[in-house]
Amino acid sequence: MQQVARLVTPDERFWADVAAIEKASTGVLCFAAEDLQTRKVVQHNAEHKCRTASVIKLPILVHVGLEVTEGRRAWEEPLVLTDKEKVPGSGILSQLTAGLQLTLRDVCVLMIVLSDNTATNMIIEHIGGVNPINARMRALGLETTTCFRKVYARDALPNPYGLGVTTPREMLQLLEMIATGSLGSEALCEEFLAILSKQHYRDCIPRYLPEEWRYAGKTGSIDEARNDVGIVTDAVGNRFALALFCQELQVVCWTADNPGEIALAQLAKRLLLE
Repeated sequence: MQQVARLVTPDERFWADVAAIEKASTGVLCFAAEDLQTRKVVQHNAEHKCRTASVIKLPILVHVGLEVTEGRRAWEEPLVLTDKEKVPGSGILSQLTAGLQLTLRDVCVLMIVLSDNTATNMIIEHIGGVNPINARMRALGLETTTCFRKVYARDALPNPYGLGVTTPREMLQLLEMIATGSLGSEALCEEFLAILSKQHYRDCIPRYLPEEWRYAGKTGSIDEARNDVGIVTDAVGNRFALALFCQELQVVCWTADNPGEIALAQLAKRLLLE
């Protein structure tokens, strides 16, 4: 029998479960979830300013894609890997030989699917820094979402959020625009979804959901936070947007058993499965 998702109607039992999940996480849960059929929304701390970690790579992808649609760039234009752009952390490009030439689309895929930090820096350099990304977010009505710097930038001014800041509400807005085909064109939004659906890191939102359900999203991890924003499609095609953040984690753990990752997985299941 196919399992069909239904966005929870919050009641006392739901909020008690959320409180228990949050306590076990050692952090603070902030989330916004939407049934894309009915536009029903369930949220908690949805305006809280959250450290994005690598979730900021989704706004970067959106900006690049819109530049392609506007004729300013092409998915096929070349980017060349340099030793200068190589940084540690997630991804594979830092292990490859300088001089490698990739298309803009391939670098974007690496940035999202493997959360490649070097790919991210290559893109930021290619588009002229973070200001165009932030201007784009303001143009889309996202007043908080900001990318502050390249990954591991040594000359960046200190700020309390690190790589970027956003809110669950704003990430839900961005996911909704992608899901409804209202960013640039329907074809561009399908391109975004195709890239997001290849996501390699799947220990949060999809972890406890039925295997036949589809997930397209972007995670973000730092010592203090675990985040996942994405679109879930159930077995009969119903779609749901989830922007889940677990901030201020007290336990540093870089395995799939990180309490923040488990909390987001439990929260996704609680939101979509009665």
